[in-house]
Amino acid sequence: MRLQFIIDKDDVVKNFLKRNHISKRLGRKIKWNGTIYINGLEAGNWFSIHPGDVLEIHFDEEINSEIVASPWPVEVLFEDEYLLVVNKPANLASQPSHKYYEDNLISRLKFYFEKNNINSNVHLVNRLDLSTSGLVLVAKNGFVHHLLMKTAIDKKYLAVVEGKMPTASGVIALPIERDNHPIKRKVSAEGKHSVTEFRVIKSEDQSLLELTLRTGRCHQIRVHLSSLKHPIVGDKLYGTGKDVLMLHAFLIKFIHPFTNKVVKIVNYPDWLKNNDHLWDY
Repeated sequence: MRLQFIIDKDDVVKNFLKRNHISKRLGRKIKWNGTIYINGLEAGNWFSIHPGDVLEIHFDEEINSEIVASPWPVEVLFEDEYLLVVNKPANLASQPSHKYYEDNLISRLKFYFEKNNINSNVHLVNRLDLSTSGLVLVAKNGFVHHLLMKTAIDKKYLAVVEGKMPTASGVIALPIERDNHPIKRKVSAEGKHSVTEFRVIKSEDQSLLELTLRTGRCHQIRVHLSSLKHPIVGDKLYGTGKDVLMLHAFLIKFIHPFTNKVVKIVNYPDWLKNNDHLWDY
């Protein structure tokens, strides 16, 4: 892990680290297993710093050896020294499980990290369902992950649903809980507060929707749309689909925690590109 900060006011290293969300736990790890540099010279916690100084932290994470590196490619759409945004294909698990131990997004990213000499664990900032394709934000170390979890991240989805939607836009606010099924969820008064916003882009026998999650429940979009009797095309779990699930996380936008610049990535799904006779988007 390598972090770099430009000092903006007189301070000492310890206070600066605290102001910049370096936890006591991480601070102890840096003290015993890492190094702090000021303008290229090794420094301690009580070293004085001044505007314009460059503070760097070098610290290697303990790599999780239980994660198997999977030599399948990942589609990287954005990358810098702190984070990357990748396009997860449909029917790829986001993380390892008993069923998807050897090939999943984290395992593919571990191989990518090793190949590119990124000495860190893979930190997924957001996860997508197995069947859902689209953009996933990945931090290159635990501290960046911590900062991104405190950052407002705008995520939008595209979905094709069965039937003609009755309204041009709307808000679905229906609580969701586990169903009597290993992975299925359902709308229930006893469930957790769940809110999905939608906007109809085109509506014929099937409808193309843009969706925004205001909460992040498992299968939320799929459950909400199915509850309206407009299941997503291809949804084997909540509809009658047999083909690919037409749900794709196509936009992610956030303020970069280190550069303070807006990062906006847009990626359209193959099923939309291949059906341009249906949609004008």
